[in-house]
Amino acid sequence: MTQPHEYPDFRIENRLGGSAWVEAVTANPADPYNHVNAPPSALPADREEAFFGAGALRFAKTIGNKLARNYDQLPHVKDQPFALAIADFQAPASMIWSREGLIGYLYGEGAEEVEIDGRMFAHPTKASHLKGKARFPAGLFADAGHAELSAVIFSNACSMAKLNRVAVSGQGAPSGLRYMRIGNFFDRTPGALRGIPFCLDVTSDEYRNLWPIGSEPWSAEIEVFHNPFAHHPLPFELLPEATHWFDQDGETVCRSFYETSILWSQTLIQNDTDPPPTLEQLMSKCPKA
Repeated sequence: MTQPHEYPDFRIENRLGGSAWVEAVTANPADPYNHVNAPPSALPADREEAFFGAGALRFAKTIGNKLARNYDQLPHVKDQPFALAIADFQAPASMIWSREGLIGYLYGEGAEEVEIDGRMFAHPTKASHLKGKARFPAGLFADAGHAELSAVIFSNACSMAKLNRVAVSGQGAPSGLRYMRIGNFFDRTPGALRGIPFCLDVTSDEYRNLWPIGSEPWSAEIEVFHNPFAHHPLPFELLPEATHWFDQDGETVCRSFYETSILWSQTLIQNDTDPPPTLEQLMSKCPKA
């Protein structure tokens, strides 16, 4: 990764995937808030709101502002892959629930739960516009209208907690402290729409063995959403440890490097003399997502 020009922010390359340009941006709140002490924001009221509501609209406006700058036409970028890396700070703890809004905006697709033969399954939904009076178009990657954008790179863990966990899972917790991670694993069961709850000590073997390197890697939560109409597609090999979302025979599918994928999480730091929390205790205080 280098920064040879003022714009875009980065040039990334490796010997297997060639190179690409990446502009980094954050989805910010309409009204500033204290990132340290603010109480968590409310979850979307339903799945339609999650995929096509206010969160999706904030992503749409952020991405639209960057595309209007025409970075892809700069002489050093022209005719090469160009991607946006977006981090979400639009509301307190919004990384817990905003991922669906990015998917809804980029592909104009969502999902709802339907019951079939007594079992719940995910059923695809589609939208041409996001919710709200503005009627902002959904589906940035649904046609060739923005073929200059190769992909959007996203992580639901752009946080201080991530910086702490990587070090703690590899080297151990500071004396006197315990680090617990709670959240939802991605359920790979066909048709599943809800995640699998977990609560694990970041220094435990059970947690460390979720990844082949024996500790939490930096790349664990990175997702790359590919534009199927891109003039210059972003090579998968350029970000080999990411989860890649792409078009396959007209269907949006994902391919993960790690067997373990985490849909959302929170990190709790305790004194090691305190009783370890149970999954039931922590999940009762966390979003039902």
